[in-house]
Amino acid sequence: MMYGQLQYYNAELNTWVRSIDFHKRELNELQAQLNVLLNFPLVSLPSSKAGNAFIDQLIVQEQRFDHVRQHLDHQALRLKHAIISPGKLESAVVVIQESCRMKMQIYERAFIKTKYNCCVFLSDFFQPDQMVAQAK
Repeated sequence: MMYGQLQYYNAELNTWVRSIDFHKRELNELQAQLNVLLNFPLVSLPSSKAGNAFIDQLIVQEQRFDHVRQHLDHQALRLKHAIISPGKLESAVVVIQESCRMKMQIYERAFIKTKYNCCVFLSDFFQPDQMVAQAK
């Protein structure tokens, strides 16, 4: 039983690490797109403020992903030494795994919501009629 749980926890950690790496690449791409917008000539003040607000949100989310990544790295080390007796994991390992799972769920949901809102903002900004309005 424990080998299965230990193996599952390791696989789960590896999946989360890959997810964080993927989200951080997306996050960096969104920041680059926002910077293009902010460097666009004649960007209106409301658009500039909204763009900067998204950049701030993305920075905070990147820090959260870095924070949870540290927890995942520590948990991976704990898993190497988690067996206290045949068939039993340390209870702290189980609790920390659940905590990591909860943090990943919260941080991924927040990022997906921000990403969606940011994409809508960028899409609206770069529509042809908006480009004309921005230039006026």
